[in-house]
Amino acid sequence: MMTTMKKWGHDALYQADGTLDLSRVLMALAMLAFIGQSLWSMFKGQIFDWQSFGIGAGAVMGGSGLGVKWHGEAS
Repeated sequence: MMTTMKKWGHDALYQADGTLDLSRVLMALAMLAFIGQSLWSMFKGQIFDWQSFGIGAGAVMGGSGLGVKWHGEAS
């Protein structure tokens, strides 16, 4: 029996037929890289601007969501 987090992760990255969805995997990697770079800048003592972070995160999520939508229409 899968836990709730495993089920959510599986549903977020896999297509209905059980295969990995490349566009969703790339979206998740882009978000992890974005958050990792932000954490690295805070760790190094640089000034962190939450407004810029929000705009950047929104742009990454919006672009990724559009990519997932287009991928779904093309398949």
